[in-house]
Amino acid sequence: MADAKNVLVTELTGFANPVIARRLAAAGARVIGCDPSIGADGEHESVEVVGWARPADVVAQATERFGGRLDAIVISSAMPAPRIRVEDLSEENLMPYFQRLAAGSLLFAGAAVKAMRPNKSGRIVFGSSSGPIGGIPGFAAYASSRAAINGVVRTLALEVAGDGISVNAVAANFIQTETYYPKALLEDPVKGPKLLARVPMGRLGEAEEVAALVELLALGQSGFVSGQVIPISGAWC
Repeated sequence: MADAKNVLVTELTGFANPVIARRLAAAGARVIGCDPSIGADGEHESVEVVGWARPADVVAQATERFGGRLDAIVISSAMPAPRIRVEDLSEENLMPYFQRLAAGSLLFAGAAVKAMRPNKSGRIVFGSSSGPIGGIPGFAAYASSRAAINGVVRTLALEVAGDGISVNAVAANFIQTETYYPKALLEDPVKGPKLLARVPMGRLGEAEEVAALVELLALGQSGFVSGQVIPISGAWC
């Protein structure tokens, strides 16, 4: 397809990212993925992948494979979020969240901007969380690192707007994936109903719903939408 968009999806195996990659490909995009668990170039579940490396190297290699043009990047880091009381925080259990969810994501964005600027167009979509918007007591390490990305979206959007690049974040919560809300939790006769009672819509969201929003921001007629952190959490926030 001559006019197919070229999209890089980071952390291909985490959260809703497998569904996102499949949806973007089904919409006609050429998708390349990367993931910390994949160290070599190849293919993962029918998605072309580049081996994990520094963000700048991953983006450069993907852009080269795309023939020199990167149209969009979905930066969607994910890692488990155990409950840690604020008085129990230490550098050892706090910094990994900032290194992966905040610093790593920002480095991917910077590398993507470098690739997109010559073409005067591009879409950057962060996969983030609405947790720091609505508040999640006991999860300060996770919430603060996600808040760092939510907080920088508008700054980045203003910085690159003149280059035709949009920057947005999809801030999810209460989405049924094995990363954060596994089926076993939902099926638990005690924990399941308690969980659903916290969601105004009375159900968990689906990965496909997250993917649909990402598709709109990455590929759809939404280029004038920029600097937005968009919650997808069943009216929780």
